[in-house]
Amino acid sequence: MSVAIRCDGVGKAYRHFSHPRDRIVQLLWPAARKYHDVWVVRDVSFSVEPGESVAILGGNGAGKSTILRLVAGITAPTMGQVSVHGRLTAMLELGMGFHAEFSGEQNVQMTAQLYGLRPAEIRMLLPRIREFSELGDQFFEPLRTYSSGMNIRLAFSLATAVRPDVLIIDEALAVGDQNFQQKSLARIRELQDGGTSLLFVSHDSGMIPRVCKRALILDHGSLRYDGSAEGAVSEYASLAVSTPRDATLIVEHG
Repeated sequence: MSVAIRCDGVGKAYRHFSHPRDRIVQLLWPAARKYHDVWVVRDVSFSVEPGESVAILGGNGAGKSTILRLVAGITAPTMGQVSVHGRLTAMLELGMGFHAEFSGEQNVQMTAQLYGLRPAEIRMLLPRIREFSELGDQFFEPLRTYSSGMNIRLAFSLATAVRPDVLIIDEALAVGDQNFQQKSLARIRELQDGGTSLLFVSHDSGMIPRVCKRALILDHGSLRYDGSAEGAVSEYASLAVSTPRDATLIVEHG
């Protein structure tokens, strides 16, 4: 059976220019090389089996969100290869892809089309999405009137309305009330039981073992740990002790 996600020696670098005029020089004379590469992820390899749930831990700047964007196909790797098997749904930045002036219903209709759903399927799903989101009549109001928690409710309800083969969640469950968080965890478990592979990022160390059995730790763009979720939480706590900035993340969110 094919793996759901495979990253082989993946790296991502961005060009850094010392001065704005160097960008123009680079465009006119590509051989001049007026930049240097800044690597945010380098030589990361891992795979996720169908139905497996894997968490990614790491401090700010560790490369977590970059890995998710690479897997989601939002950005291309500078080195290595990324492959995904099956239909993928990603919840990355808050409200990503939503338009503030359109209603929740209109945003669902537009985004669902990007997920590849047909108009008839979307019409059938709209009542289910509205009910799960618990937005009530606010479902028909512009998103600019939504709180961050309401945005997450809408995005999560849409992303999980139809079971994807691969689901990516970046810190989404950290926003909103406890009741909806528990409801969302129950929905995730339903998807897992149905065979969905999950790639999950959270700073909440207590939530990691509840959602995933396996976890990765990224440190300065490199893969430091790949093993059990419980072991990852302990390892990350040790890393946080030696890196004070990361330690505050666990205290605040865990």
